[in-house]
Amino acid sequence: MAGVTQPKVSRVAPPELVAWAQNGRIRVPQFQRSYRWDSEDAERLFDSIFRGYPIGNLLMWRKPAPAAEISLGELRFKAPERSDALWVVDGQQRLTTLIGALTASQETVDRRFRIFYDLRDKRFLSAPHSKQPADHWLPVWVAGDNRSLLAWQRERNWLTDEDFDRCDAVATAIQTYEIPMYEIEGDDEQALREIFDRMNTFGKTLKRAEIFQALHSAPLDVQPSDLEALRARLRALEFGDFTSQILMQSVMALRGGRVDRDFRQEFKDDEDLHSAFAATEKALRLVVEFLRTDTRIPHMRLLPYALFVPVLARFTHLFGRPHGRAAELLRRWIWRGSAIGAAPQGNTVALRRNASAIEDDPVASAGRLLEVLPPGGEQWQPDLAQTALNRAQAKINFLGLLSAHPVLLVDVRDAEGNLHPAGTRIERTRLLTELLDTGVSPLFPVVAGLDRSIGNRLVHPSLPVSEAGPLLVNTTSEVCRSHCVDDTGVELLASGHLDDFVQRRSELVRKVIADHVQSMALWGFSDGPEPESLFSDGLWGDSGAA
Repeated sequence: MAGVTQPKVSRVAPPELVAWAQNGRIRVPQFQRSYRWDSEDAERLFDSIFRGYPIGNLLMWRKPAPAAEISLGELRFKAPERSDALWVVDGQQRLTTLIGALTASQETVDRRFRIFYDLRDKRFLSAPHSKQPADHWLPVWVAGDNRSLLAWQRERNWLTDEDFDRCDAVATAIQTYEIPMYEIEGDDEQALREIFDRMNTFGKTLKRAEIFQALHSAPLDVQPSDLEALRARLRALEFGDFTSQILMQSVMALRGGRVDRDFRQEFKDDEDLHSAFAATEKALRLVVEFLRTDTRIPHMRLLPYALFVPVLARFTHLFGRPHGRAAELLRRWIWRGSAIGAAPQGNTVALRRNASAIEDDPVASAGRLLEVLPPGGEQWQPDLAQTALNRAQAKINFLGLLSAHPVLLVDVRDAEGNLHPAGTRIERTRLLTELLDTGVSPLFPVVAGLDRSIGNRLVHPSLPVSEAGPLLVNTTSEVCRSHCVDDTGVELLASGHLDDFVQRRSELVRKVIADHVQSMALWGFSDGPEPESLFSDGLWGDSGAA
């Protein structure tokens, strides 16, 4: 085939895109940047659809696709070989969000696909897997199917006429919204590149070289069948990179036995390997959500010990996402282990002992993990001299500073050109990754007489050392407190008493870090089952009064 056909222009509704995805017609190459939208992007997309706003065009390249086990969002299925497959050139983010959200369920883990319409507040919102959705939140995957919508409404006899009208309006918008789609066929790549350049104006754009390289490479939209493919899929969670060693250990932990046995001899056939990798990916997605939400660790590079990951992967594989008492005890295990050292006998021995502690019951398993830890944590104190993020204690210090919810002192653009205005909480932005690359910046040049500790470090990206002091002096008390600077510290800073300022701030930083670790580790509290479970139902009598 020569040349490129004149683009075939059509309009396609979201349910049709879902059907195409489910029968394997839509193929999304594994771009370098993968799926990069966050939950707010997904909420805005459905709000635009509901309001009838334009969301941009789709550019598809029609060409053959092989049979494969493909993945789109959290949709997983075997697709047959197709001669008329539509490869996504422009619109990956929108397509992945639409299809992922409309094929989701209550069991979906990725928050970006757990999208609801709040009938009371009249807005779209997302919710993590750990949060039970309110009864008046209409899931978009329900709104996308009339039969599911009717069943959802029948279960809620309290719905008013206005609620019914709003449900119908949301469902109609989702099911009938028309997205312009340009379908190209041919091999004139220069013409296709020109079309792409003219259309690529909506959302977080990709460099065209990334797309065309992906479109000409071997199909990479398959289920992870090797460590590199698994790593690439997990990278889309924006939690950082998982090393090959962590991934191997996680796979082995799921399968039980000694986690340090020979990985190369583990699988009896390709089906066994594919099944193991798919299960590991699902488990690690739950691990990432737990670490972010329950333990307040927002990035892999801030996790003090890597062995937590395979151990948690085994837990989520056996019991699902941690909740209740088990989640509480696991959080204590991670933070106590981080502070006092989770692997005193060496990583391999510690990993083997911790992984083998997980069996039969989630709460009992979490309790056994706590028993594996060495004693003595009650006397732990922050080591403020640790500032390099390749050390566990430095990561604890960094997480302690983040617990104060530091905000930007100036407007900052991230690597993708997105503007984050002053006052934005740093841990909620994509700036965190850039910040981890540079580490915590000195407030003042480290010269003779000034402290080199974390007390003279500021969690803030793209801020020259000379600007930090004046910005703190001229901002509000609330902003200063987010960076562990109180009114006394501001006065010392304004008067030029830098040594006294750093000493004062070091005292505050030490307390913030110590308080944060204690709130997570809860030394001195009972580590047994829930106190209520220790008493029989009739101990207090029918009245329940003591």
